[in-house]
Amino acid sequence: MMHVDSSQSIERVSEVVALENVTLMYGTRPRVVYALRNVSLVVREGMFLAVMGEGSPGKTTLLKCLSGEIQPSSGVVRRGPVSGDRDGPLVSWVPGPGGAGTVAAAVALGARLLLADEASEESGAALRRAVKGHGVAAVMSTSAPAVAARADAVVFLRDGGVADLVAGAGPDLISDCLERSGRSGEAPSPS
Repeated sequence: MMHVDSSQSIERVSEVVALENVTLMYGTRPRVVYALRNVSLVVREGMFLAVMGEGSPGKTTLLKCLSGEIQPSSGVVRRGPVSGDRDGPLVSWVPGPGGAGTVAAAVALGARLLLADEASEESGAALRRAVKGHGVAAVMSTSAPAVAARADAVVFLRDGGVADLVAGAGPDLISDCLERSGRSGEAPSPS
């Protein structure tokens, strides 16, 4: 049985990590480069999220903020309470090109959040199995719409900010959203 402090909301019990208005910038004025710009995102147990964007819109930086490897310039990164029998490491990185064995090992160690940068078809499939079979959370960056379609939702980044979030999309819709987010000033629409 899990006990929840009365000051915590029920929603936060399954929260693994959350970003609130996170901005990460490099350089000094007037030559500031924004890797992330006012990103707010919640990752819960049992959630599988893909991150996409044309060029270098901050995908790897977002993963590194989620992992705790880098701290934002502003905003809050909040780690959720440990729940259930997961007392292993909060985060485990999965190699992008492969990873099925690494995913199984991370789950066996009790990791609550699996991260994969430039996930392949194999690592995307392994992450999907871990989320469905063990209730862990997973976030992967990928450039391949077919790989992103394995996720529950896809976050599209543009210029370091969230341009759109699409849930339950197939590869064709993901390709359309990715193309629109990369070439125009308007956020993509899953219409």
